Amino acid sequence: MSRAASPAIYHGRTGNVARYVGLFSSMVRSRFVTGRPFFLAHATTFGCNSHCQTCSYWKLTPRMKEDLPTAEVFSLLDEAYAAGMRGYYQFGGEPLIRKDVGTVIDYARAKGFYTAINTNGSMLAAKAEALGSLDVAFVSLDYFDAYHDVIRGRPGNFDEVIRGIDRLRALTAAKVTLVTTISSLNPGAMERTAQLAKDLGVGIAFNSIEPTLDFGLTDSDQSPNLKFQLSPEQLHQFYVTALRLKREGYPLMETEEVLEGYVADRPWKCEFPKMFVYVTPDKKIYSCDYRFGYDLKTGSFEEYFSSEMFRSHVRSAEACNRCVRTCVRNYAYTYELRPRHLLHLAQNAAGLYRPGTTAAPRRPAEAGAPS
Repeated sequence: MSRAASPAIYHGRTGNVARYVGLFSSMVRSRFVTGRPFFLAHATTFGCNSHCQTCSYWKLTPRMKEDLPTAEVFSLLDEAYAAGMRGYYQFGGEPLIRKDVGTVIDYARAKGFYTAINTNGSMLAAKAEALGSLDVAFVSLDYFDAYHDVIRGRPGNFDEVIRGIDRLRALTAAKVTLVTTISSLNPGAMERTAQLAKDLGVGIAFNSIEPTLDFGLTDSDQSPNLKFQLSPEQLHQFYVTALRLKREGYPLMETEEVLEGYVADRPWKCEFPKMFVYVTPDKKIYSCDYRFGYDLKTGSFEEYFSSEMFRSHVRSAEACNRCVRTCVRNYAYTYELRPRHLLHLAQNAAGLYRPGTTAAPRRPAEAGAPS
């Protein structure tokens, strides 16, 4: 299919239904038949234009020369679709720094993928017009005022995020969810950031910083994740606060069942490797803790999913229980088709699809120390 003609197939209501049914069907097939991922999580670039205190990925920016060119990204999407995947999630680095980001999302949607992106929002206003084929944008925002810029190491980023969300919603049908990472830098940010999401008419997902090594790092002394992780007491309070905000009607994307599980410290089974396959900008598959890399340039999805490497990753994840990120348990409960969780998840989605109030771009308050 040509890029000019094919995206229109999926822009109408019928095309959307076909893609959504395809995504759900691929999850059900994975759950009961194959046990293989149905979502391609693709880090499209090693580059990033932020200097976040809680991340070291931006240090890999010199490796941008290893990013796949457009034609090879198309081939990756073709391979993923042939392997049964029906979701495409772009992240990075910062995916919007790629000049072809809109072209790639157009191609993915035309192919039949449900499309999502995770962005720091810095270029969202400039690229919004090119993102007409996007289904969901996850936009990072770690504080409710300009202190966000301090955490992210990018002056003016708070304003960029607000302007970008406003323009994206004005020009496209993409739904928006803020993603707020809570660390020792912003433990008191949750309620006011949730209120900001409510004022904007968008969703919000909270995650605690994950105390593991960053991609490309092997020395724990270098990992900012370990430096800024929450204490056990702070982590418990994080879950307690998230559950309270959810019950008070703030637009959290996590369900009550997920948050209750964390508050009560209930054991659970991670299903992440059966749902998502993580592919790096140079076309390697990595496990969630970066313990191995499988080179797709010399292999294939089929070979990897049939390998002991994949089966070992699935087994180790199921018994892991170490991940503190709420999104991962959210995915696991979805994959397990838990009735109460699915009902609340549907309510979350319905909230995103109701017309919201588009807040006018605002000047951030003076950046202050987190409370």
